[in-house]
Amino acid sequence: MLPSSYRSYLGQQSKVALLHLLCSITGVWCSQVVVPQRVSAVLGKNVTLECRVEVGANLTLTQSSWERRLPSGSVTVAVYNPRFGISIPPEFGHRLYFRSPSSDDATIILENVGFADVGIYTCKVATFPLGNNQASTTVSVLVEPKVYVSAGSTALIDGGNETVVAICIAERARPPAEVSWESNLFGQSEVQLFDEVNGTTSTQVRYLWQPTRHVQGHTLTCVVRHPALQGDFRIPYQLNVQFAPDISVVGYDGDWYVGRENVQMTCKANANPPAHHFRWIRLDSEMPKGVEIMNSTLLFLRPLQRNDSGVYRCEVANDINLRSRDVRILIQDPPTMPSTITAPVLTGSASSTLVDDKGHVLLSSPTLEALPESNLGSIVGGAVGGALFLLLLLSLVGVCYLRKQQTFHGNYYTKQYLGPSDFQKAPTQHELHPTKAGSSSYHQDHDREEWGDRQLKEERDRRHHSNYNGEEYPSNGYTRAMRESSHHSHQPNHHREHTQYSSPRQARYPHSPKPQGNGSPYLSDDCYDSGPDGDYVSHTDGSVISRREWYV
Repeated sequence: MLPSSYRSYLGQQSKVALLHLLCSITGVWCSQVVVPQRVSAVLGKNVTLECRVEVGANLTLTQSSWERRLPSGSVTVAVYNPRFGISIPPEFGHRLYFRSPSSDDATIILENVGFADVGIYTCKVATFPLGNNQASTTVSVLVEPKVYVSAGSTALIDGGNETVVAICIAERARPPAEVSWESNLFGQSEVQLFDEVNGTTSTQVRYLWQPTRHVQGHTLTCVVRHPALQGDFRIPYQLNVQFAPDISVVGYDGDWYVGRENVQMTCKANANPPAHHFRWIRLDSEMPKGVEIMNSTLLFLRPLQRNDSGVYRCEVANDINLRSRDVRILIQDPPTMPSTITAPVLTGSASSTLVDDKGHVLLSSPTLEALPESNLGSIVGGAVGGALFLLLLLSLVGVCYLRKQQTFHGNYYTKQYLGPSDFQKAPTQHELHPTKAGSSSYHQDHDREEWGDRQLKEERDRRHHSNYNGEEYPSNGYTRAMRESSHHSHQPNHHREHTQYSSPRQARYPHSPKPQGNGSPYLSDDCYDSGPDGDYVSHTDGSVISRREWYV
C-alpha cells in the first residue's frame, strides 16, 4: 500500500498536468506550484520536499524559495534565483540543499531529520509579470522502531507450567509499531505499550506456552509493521526446551551366544543440555571380568560366557536430571555347525581334504565349546533322576506281574489242594452241570495234556479197559457195590439220593485227604472220578466242579 503522502503527491501531479494542458490550449498566462500535502520523515534520515513549478509560455521565473512556518513567524530556509544563484541560511547550510534547481524544479533535501524539523514548509515561486504563487506541505517525523527478541525470564523445562517463552519488543517507535507472533503452537500473546519521554512508544508482546520436549528447536517468528519500514520486519526465534536424557541402548540384538566375540553395547542419550555423565552397572551381580567401560560404551574384550547373562543398567545425567535404562542380556547356547564329509581328491594338485594314513575320510566335529561346570552338574543330575525314574517304573511292572501270578490258583489237573476260600465255596445244586449218564463216548481233550494230564490220561485209559472189582466201570461213575452201599446209608432226603447231581466223592471218599510225603495236600489219583465220561471232579469241600473249566 502506498503511503498517504505519496498518494497526495500523485494527486497534485495530476492536477498540475491538467492545468498545464488547459493553459496550453487557452493560451492564458498562468503558473502552478505543486507539492505533496504531507511528507513523513524518518528520524535521523534524509527527507525530500518536492516542489514542481509549471510556468506559462508568456511568464518568466524570477525566483523560487522555501519557507518554514514557526510559531513566531515564517523563516526562509532556501532561495534559488536563476540569475544570482542559491542562498541557504547558515543554520541549514550543512544539511539542506536543492536537488536540481531549475525554472520548473525547486525540490530540496533535508538531511538528518530530527524532531525539531517537524512543521509546515511552503514552496514559493515568483514569476514576471504574474507575480508570486505558493503551496505548502506538512513534515512529520517518524521514529523507526528498534526490534529485538529475547527469551523469557525463566528457562523452559519439559513438563513445566505455562510460562513466557519469548518476548518481541518494538522499542521507541513513532507512531507505535504493530507487533505480533507467528506460530503453529497453541500459545497466547500478551501486548504491552510503554510511552517514552521523547514522544515515542515501545511495544512489547510476550508469548506464553507450556513447554514440552517435542517442540525443541521449533521456530517462532516476530512480525513488526511500521510506517517507517519499507515492509514487514520479521525476526525468527528458536525455542530452547531443556529436558532430562532420553536414553536408548544399541548393540544388543538378542542373538548373543557363548563364544561370540567383538560385542558391545552403547548408551545413547538425547538431552538438552547435553549429557555429561555416563555409567554402566550390573544389577544382579558384579560386573564380569574382561568387560571395559569406555565413555558410554560397554565393551566385551573376550568371547561371551554363560555368566555374562544378566541385567545391565546405563545411567545418564545432565543438568536437569538423572535417567537410566535397563537391558536384560541372555547368553544362549552356541549355534551348532552341521557335520561335513570331506572326500579325498583323486586327481589334481594341492587339496585341503583331510584324510588319515589309511585313506579314511575324516569328519569335522561341530565347533562347540566345552560345557561349563554348571552345565555338567545339570547333566549329571538329570541322568541320576532318569535312572531313578526308570528303576521305579520297573518296580511297578514287577509288582503288577507278581499280583497277576498270585491271582491264578491252579487247575484241577495239577491235583493240588488249595483249601476252601472265597473262590472255592461249595456250589449250590442249581450251579452244577448235569452228567451225561447215558453216554458211553469218550471225548479226549487234547488241549489239556499239560501239568500232569498225560499221566491222568494213561490212568483213565487203564481203568476204561479193566474191571472195577470184577465189574465194568460204569458210564455214570458208579458201580453196583457203590449203589448198594449208598442204598444202605442213604439220607432222609430221598430226592437228593436219586438225583443225577449226586456227589460220587461222598460215597467213595468219606474222609479228608491225607498230606503226601512231601507235605503238600495233594489228593491221590483214586480221589478223582476218572471215568471215561466223568466230566466233573469232586473237591474236598463237597463241591463238584467241571474238569473242563479253568479255575481262576
